[in-house]
This record gives sequence, C-alpha cells and structure tokens, in this order.
Amino acid sequence: MKRLAVLVFAAAATACGSSGLSSVTVHPDGRIGPLEIDRSTEAQIRDFAGKPFKVLTDDWPGKKRNYGHSLYYRCGRGCVTTYSINNSTGKLSDYWTQSPRFVTEHGSRVGMSAKRAAALERKKLRPGCGFPNYVYLRTDKDVDFVLAAWKGKIDSIGYLGRHTVYYDGLC
Repeated sequence: MKRLAVLVFAAAATACGSSGLSSVTVHPDGRIGPLEIDRSTEAQIRDFAGKPFKVLTDDWPGKKRNYGHSLYYRCGRGCVTTYSINNSTGKLSDYWTQSPRFVTEHGSRVGMSAKRAAALERKKLRPGCGFPNYVYLRTDKDVDFVLAAWKGKIDSIGYLGRHTVYYDGLC
C-alpha cells in the first residue's frame, strides 16, 4: 500500500496544470482524455503529458523482474499525476492523479467534498485500504476506478487496469 501512497504524489505538467486549463474527463471504461488504459503507448502519453520529472520501475516484492514503469508529472505543489506502463503489453496499465483538472463523467474532481462526489456519482463512500474511504466508480475482477477520500475531501482519482503493475492494487 505504500506504493499506492507514493502514486498519490505524482502529476503532469501539461496534463495537470492550473485551474485555468480545460478539464480532462476520466471515464469508467479506461479513457483519460485522449489516452486509454490497455491501448495507449508511452509515446502517446508523452505526447499528451510531456516529459515526466521522474520515471521509476515497478517491482513486486519477492520477484526478480520488474513489471513496468511509471511516469511522474507535477501538476502543482504537492500534486502529482502518474501514468504506468506494463512491460508485457507496452501499454498504459494504471493512472493516478491529485489534479483537480481531471474530472469524472459526473463532475467529481479532486478537492471537492467526498460526500458531494459520492452523491454526484450515485455511489456510497466505502472503507478502503491506503485511504480511509473510496468512492468506487468501477470495480470488477481486474479493474478498480476510484475516487480516494482523505479528511472528507477527494484526494485523488485512480484507475488500476487489467494489467496493473502494482502488486497490491487497492489491498
């Protein structure tokens, strides 16, 4: 879960930015603006988000090989967006942002009241691992799309796909 907490602190200079920039919609089917989970390549991510400030490999405890790498982008002070690439597929596998620039189809975004976001999404706040609460927008066998809540506010938006590079997912 420490890995998930680290993800929460990653962001995109061009894809995060200030509130004066247009919003980017994140969808339950894995679309993030022009990008898409399990379809977009690292080159497409870099075309959209620019040059990352950091790139880290994603290793699983007890395993000798790494499963992918994550591109970290700043979106302001203490704000980070991360795009992860699975080594096997070469495609975008996971996404996590603290930027209020990213918004769900129903209008939820980082910084808003968690209760308001849950109402907009027509979902309940549920206990989670790594964060006290999540609003689960999509959860099935291989996918988790969530709004993570901390101290009554939406702290971040996360999407862990079928080919996630994170060994513990949301725990």
